[in-house]
Amino acid sequence: MAIISEKIIKLLNYRIQQEELSSRIYLSISTCMNYKGYQGAAKLFKKYSDEETLHASFAYEYLLDLDIRPEIPALEDIDKEYKGIVEAIQAAFEHEIVITNQCKDLAKACASEGDYMTLALAQKYLTEQVEEIKKTTDLLNFIDTLTDDKEHKEPCPVGLRMLDDYMGELAE
Repeated sequence: MAIISEKIIKLLNYRIQQEELSSRIYLSISTCMNYKGYQGAAKLFKKYSDEETLHASFAYEYLLDLDIRPEIPALEDIDKEYKGIVEAIQAAFEHEIVITNQCKDLAKACASEGDYMTLALAQKYLTEQVEEIKKTTDLLNFIDTLTDDKEHKEPCPVGLRMLDDYMGELAE
């Protein structure tokens, strides 16, 4: 007999699936950026991909610790083409907003069920999301510093190279 409800188990398995999907999305961005010659961005998004796999392990390990077998989720194909580094960063930011809302839903479900053990895990995910939003927002703000013409959000080639170099430094 599980110590947590089926609803919470289902939400945790969904969390696993979504964290692994995030990993694949960031790996896809990394591959695309590498192909387009943005090695710094590729390196940083590969790092982000690895971090998302770690985040999936939080729910895997939690379920296993409670003697509940986690599901191994099927993942959709991720092979999106990004026009450039700015579009990739914007996509990452939008994705993190979606993930943040999912984590809030997990916390809300835990609180409404009085499942304070799992609520602690949900809080861990929400803390991670604050970090994720900060990372993408910082990159978007960096882009803003490189664009003179606020109507055209794409920095000049020199600005893009500076952004790529900066992202490479963040990956270390």
